[in-house]
Amino acid sequence: MTRKASNPVPRFFLYGEAEAKADEHFIHAETLERRSQPSGWQIRPHAHADLNHVLVIATGGGDLLAGGDKEAFTAPCLLLIPAGEVHGFNWNADSQGHVVTFVEPMLRRLARREPGLGDLFGQASAVPLGGDGSDCLRLAALLEAEMAGGGVGRSLLVEAALMALLVHAWRAARLSAGGGGAARGPRAALVARYRDLIEEQYRAGWGVAQFADALGVTPGRLRAACIAVTGHPPIDLLHDRLLAEAKRSLLYSDLGVAEVAFELGFSDPAYFNRFFTGRVGCSPGRFRQGAAG
Repeated sequence: MTRKASNPVPRFFLYGEAEAKADEHFIHAETLERRSQPSGWQIRPHAHADLNHVLVIATGGGDLLAGGDKEAFTAPCLLLIPAGEVHGFNWNADSQGHVVTFVEPMLRRLARREPGLGDLFGQASAVPLGGDGSDCLRLAALLEAEMAGGGVGRSLLVEAALMALLVHAWRAARLSAGGGGAARGPRAALVARYRDLIEEQYRAGWGVAQFADALGVTPGRLRAACIAVTGHPPIDLLHDRLLAEAKRSLLYSDLGVAEVAFELGFSDPAYFNRFFTGRVGCSPGRFRQGAAG
């Protein structure tokens, strides 16, 4: 008897939108009602490869569906959803709040300064809000207003408001846990270590097997963890970082294309050219000329 394959968990950019690659500075904020009300206050289980959520719930409540479990929550509270986590919601119809979404590389940069922020997104969780509640609501509303506007210094203010929101969330989570914090699941922790090692060694010309060896795991285990958490194999995460740095070097340095290739650990500039062209749709030289134009 042939076993029927189960339906894959849908992956979105933002809920209901086709999956796409987010910019490394991507931040988004909107009201809870904007996406939940049109879907009958039910968000079916889904995942985002590279986006974290902070939901600031002002009124109402509902159920958080994550990791095969259901957790009831009541406002005022925060819902923290890490990148790659399969999650969904059943909302009470009177619920109001804000959904703040930001890209995983931004969390990794902040976690290098304050490791507790990385632990904050170890697993999906509901965090009651006490004294930090009004500050979280104010910051989430500020983020939404700034995202909709075009004032001078908008990007700086948005990043500053996000950092402040995450610090308040961190404090609220520690208070709720009696001063502790949730531990990352083993796969999420491995992917986080892999991302950090990529940041240290992406110029070294390493392959996935070398990264796996440095992490003390087999390539197969690293691949399984990356696919489970991000939906992509480990080579994609490495190539994304190389491509981001290649673009930055082409835009903001005077290095020639071959020099950029060697700086990024490519021994053959022709291979770098094919690598870049296959992912961007034009050669490195044309990409630089287009940006200059």
